[in-house]
Amino acid sequence: MSLEERIRWTEVEPLDVVNGELHEVLASVDTLREAWDQSLAQASTGEFTEARRRSLRRHAIETGIIERLYDVEWGVTEALVAEGITAEVAAREGGLDDNALTIIRSQYDALEFLADAAGHGRDLSLHFVRELHQAVCRAQQTYEARNDFGQILQVPLDHGGWKMHPNHVRRQDGTLLEYTPPEHVQSQMERLLTLYHETEDEHPVTRAAWLHHRFIKIHPFEDGNGRVARALTLLVLLRARYAPLVVNRTQRSTYLAALDKANEGDLRDLVRLFARLEIVALRSELERPAEPTAEGTGALGVARAYANRLRALQQTELTERSTKAESLAGTLHKRIIAYLTDLGAGVCDQFREADSQARSSIDHAAPPDERAKYWSAQIIRTAREVDFFTNLGKGSWWARLHLSVLGETLRFVVAIQRVGHGETGVLAVTVFAEELVARGTEDDDRPLPTVLFNSTPSDSVTLVFGDNPDVRWVEICELVDGTLAAAVASFAQRLG
Repeated sequence: MSLEERIRWTEVEPLDVVNGELHEVLASVDTLREAWDQSLAQASTGEFTEARRRSLRRHAIETGIIERLYDVEWGVTEALVAEGITAEVAAREGGLDDNALTIIRSQYDALEFLADAAGHGRDLSLHFVRELHQAVCRAQQTYEARNDFGQILQVPLDHGGWKMHPNHVRRQDGTLLEYTPPEHVQSQMERLLTLYHETEDEHPVTRAAWLHHRFIKIHPFEDGNGRVARALTLLVLLRARYAPLVVNRTQRSTYLAALDKANEGDLRDLVRLFARLEIVALRSELERPAEPTAEGTGALGVARAYANRLRALQQTELTERSTKAESLAGTLHKRIIAYLTDLGAGVCDQFREADSQARSSIDHAAPPDERAKYWSAQIIRTAREVDFFTNLGKGSWWARLHLSVLGETLRFVVAIQRVGHGETGVLAVTVFAEELVARGTEDDDRPLPTVLFNSTPSDSVTLVFGDNPDVRWVEICELVDGTLAAAVASFAQRLG
């Protein structure tokens, strides 16, 4: 292979100044973190512990999917995240390979070990990195390697031991990216730690992205480097009192592309991705619904828990934060209505080639209109899929597109809603899509709508009261356009 086709390894580079154009998104992270901190102060220990366990379970599942170690259906994933990583839960939802379940459990145990270490003030050291690798890869006895003849072999994995053989990765453009040679791993890991401790004044998200990428560039272990790197990201965040972010399967290509840009010397895409994922992580832990166990079990316990929440909600005064959040929601709601009107008309025009009677229509509402409380069941369901608690006490800002083709109707709704109990100043934009089934006769009960897709944690946009609507509008357009495309595809397939 020529030198032009090979990117030689380099020493670990220090963190350059990257915060400039990222100021907006990092500021959004910190504003949301303030709301999260306030929520944490009001939440019971049991509520916070369970919210944190859900976050770590999701990370434990997704980190192996990113590495193609196993695959887990989304429904199984959601059940394991909500209820615990057990064979019983997996079996009820459709089953999961025993080996995959064992790996996921070991990865979850490793994350609990890491969270405990962060909580006790333990910082990064070479010994800790080795311990973490042992914990993450405990259930993995071998890794896949190639011999000099190109044959694939299963080789014993040295848990916690630096690599003994060179490793590299083939980039999409065909070039070979070298990682640090085995004989330089010790010195480069020592350099990594020295430079890491020099980044203490940097934003935790930026610092986490830098550490993540530089660790990946070293690739100190024979296998498990990606999983350890993502776990180390959590160590930085947890020590700085941020929530543990999750890179899930739907973000794999974006994540790998950001790492590739960082290989070229530009860390901004990775920082931006981690900032957005941190926003999702903070939002998912933001004041979850009351847990019966916090107030006792049984009907009285449940009633007491929710009564306390409602009392706190009623006593919350309207603040500058909520006023700004409502203004932001109102501004974006108007833009969504206009955007969805144009998008719906364009989609309808395409369908008129098959059905000259195809038509589209738009409806919308916002608080304090009583119709702002429409779609509560669907919005709550979607919020659960996306993993946050939606506050619909005053309703939501929604826009509804109806697309009717060949006698069938697609309902597509974009909703802006408050997140968390009380006036947190946090908003979320979510979408849902349904096919409305036509009534057969006047005596028939109308069948329930058919859900056309299930949302994932990345199918949403989180906003905080201080956000600039012009800056966030691009993300909202991407969300609406991408999910409407998925809904239309599903709808068209059902039309035949």
